[in-house]
Amino acid sequence: MKLGLENKVAVVTGAARGIGKEIALALAREKVKVVIPDLNLEGATEVKEEILAMGIGAQAFKTDITNPQSVAEMVAGTMDEFGRIDILVNNACAPIRRIPFLELDMEHWDQVIKVNLYGTFNCCQAVAKAMKVNKGGTIINISSFAAYLPAAGFAAYSCSKGGIELLSRTLTGELGQYGIRVIYIRPGVIETEITKQWHEGEVGERMMKPIPIDRFGEPREVGELIAFLSSDAGSYINGGPIPIDGGKYAVQL
Repeated sequence: MKLGLENKVAVVTGAARGIGKEIALALAREKVKVVIPDLNLEGATEVKEEILAMGIGAQAFKTDITNPQSVAEMVAGTMDEFGRIDILVNNACAPIRRIPFLELDMEHWDQVIKVNLYGTFNCCQAVAKAMKVNKGGTIINISSFAAYLPAAGFAAYSCSKGGIELLSRTLTGELGQYGIRVIYIRPGVIETEITKQWHEGEVGERMMKPIPIDRFGEPREVGELIAFLSSDAGSYINGGPIPIDGGKYAVQL
């Protein structure tokens, strides 16, 4: 299937590693020019060089998505270099830690809400203004099954993802008139180098049990879904949630 993404320009936040990197590479394989804003400029630059080696345009920016000015500078730099933004993927996420609610302090709460929710807001607003000028685009926000069914000890994370979903639904309604689609996806258990250690032994067996296809997801699969949703083939998909969880909540086992 031809996705028709050649020469489009995508901004993928938090793409210096993990799922974000695989999203960036999946888009690059479809000949999308990719911009990688990340606090980890070294990692973002390595991904940029990997994409450039594929013969595809790429750029990396050191960006603090919790800071509107930093986001504005990244968007301006992208527009200066590529002249447009067709796709935004809000993937950046604060570190995930299990903290019982009665032990949760404001420092952790603020960090998670600022990165996950404020960061998504800042990037959506800045990029949507550029997309409006170009009369169209696709914004894809990464939520989580935790927005639907939170786990004990993850109050900040679950609330931030729930906020992302409500923001996404609001923007779906507001931005459609400008030709901008806003989609949110709900990944299930996706195994990365960081999360692999959490999926071992008895804990991993419990996490696997509700997944009918009996395996965890791969970052590559998230990237391929993003490419499809960004493409002409997915042009009538708007809003969400779009699950990618192996059927985790399809049936009560």
